[in-house]
Amino acid sequence: MSKALNQIELGTTCIIKETGRTGTLQRIFHYPTKYLVENEEGEFTYYSTHEISFEGYDRLKTSLSIPDIPYEGIGASFARWVPFESESQVEHHFLSSKEIVWDMITSLELYNIWFDGVQRAIADVDSDRYVHKFSFDKLDLKPGSFFKIRPATLAPWFRCRIITVEKEKEFGFDFQMMPFVTEYVSFKLEESKNGVFVICNRYSKGPFSFLALLNWNKSKSKILQKLAEITPTIDLKEDDIAGGDVKGSGEPQLNRDQTVAFVVNKSLDGDNDPLNALPDKVTRGIAKALLVRIKRGSAERPPMPDLSAAAAPVQAPVAAELTQEQTIALVVNKSLDGDNDPLNAIEDKVTRGKAKALLVKIKRGAAERPAMPEMPSSPSSNSSAGSTELTSEQIFAIAVNKAVEGDMEAVNAIDDKVTRGKAKALLVKIKRGTAEAPPMPDLSTPNNEPVISEESETEEQLMERLTAEGLKGNMEEINSLDNKVLRGKIKAAIVKAKRNK
Repeated sequence: MSKALNQIELGTTCIIKETGRTGTLQRIFHYPTKYLVENEEGEFTYYSTHEISFEGYDRLKTSLSIPDIPYEGIGASFARWVPFESESQVEHHFLSSKEIVWDMITSLELYNIWFDGVQRAIADVDSDRYVHKFSFDKLDLKPGSFFKIRPATLAPWFRCRIITVEKEKEFGFDFQMMPFVTEYVSFKLEESKNGVFVICNRYSKGPFSFLALLNWNKSKSKILQKLAEITPTIDLKEDDIAGGDVKGSGEPQLNRDQTVAFVVNKSLDGDNDPLNALPDKVTRGIAKALLVRIKRGSAERPPMPDLSAAAAPVQAPVAAELTQEQTIALVVNKSLDGDNDPLNAIEDKVTRGKAKALLVKIKRGAAERPAMPEMPSSPSSNSSAGSTELTSEQIFAIAVNKAVEGDMEAVNAIDDKVTRGKAKALLVKIKRGTAEAPPMPDLSTPNNEPVISEESETEEQLMERLTAEGLKGNMEEINSLDNKVLRGKIKAAIVKAKRNK
């Protein structure tokens, strides 16, 4: 009943729990509640509320109920400062797995999205290659590794060092956003029944340590809330634990750009399920970063991809027998011809990255277009496919004649740079009318009959011949050389020879 135990009518029958005998309520005392009960023998005894029970009145057992998940995931937080020392802590609950939360926290390239005050983060790798120095793909996530952050102020880049790495348990690093203040930031992960608790501790020591607490209430105490907004959530139910997976809305059938456009449009329409269901954290991070820029007005909403055209998964026309170099050559040639589908369909990230890097070099003029590889499943139909059966002179003649007819693929497919340079130089002379195309070789000669031919020139022989030609004033073949170093050596030799005269 809803009536309180201190408002029970006098004369009500009660049961004494210790003996199981009945009694009659005679009087009620308050603060604390006590009952004067007359038992069957006529004796009067005082009892507390938990020592007797009244018929028709249920006394519910009281207990302290602590929710497993805090309201909106926001846990405890505090910040304190004592002379020359500051400390703060933020706790947040993530409805996700420990693996996903660990990947998000250790993805330093995404810190500019959720970590307050960071404008950009780059790796700091000791490498001879310039592109590897700032690549997070080359950064070893281990104590002693360095990365750089640029704060959202006029301050320069600051170097940070990773201190603690305990997989899926703790990640800590030295952090600096201003010249005189250095903090130690650590993220600890504690798995719960319905997700993961993340505890962020920040500690600073020194005369300027109070600067580490600037904007604490406004922004720094909410960094984990921002991280939770871009972290994929998982509904931890029994069917999911048994092996059920969150299904996307056709993302595996699209390439990365189409997937980003699709989930961004869905999120802007109010449906965040496709975005949260993305398995690739890089694609998911790109999509959420684009969403932030669109909401800020610094980017436009991308067009919705045509799902009818992407209903069937794009298959890369790369045979399984091709090596990595042949695959790169094939997709690069396809991309230069305007077809990027084979490049985007490569599943191996390393191969795809090398192909894109080669594309950039070719467009900048720092590299040459690779020769089209020989497809093992198709019969050879060009001169490069039959290079094992033809001599270098026959290949040279066939390539030049095809180039005169407008087909430059045969010339570009010549592996020997010297032969390819001679072919291009001869093409220039033919177009100017100072030379004629060589006769087409007789391909009807049986393969078993040996064909005697001269070997291609060595680099020293080529330098001697072109130096002599340059002294005569014939610079066409020299200028057509693809090898810049060799071309420079020949011109330097010509200058020296003229000076010695």
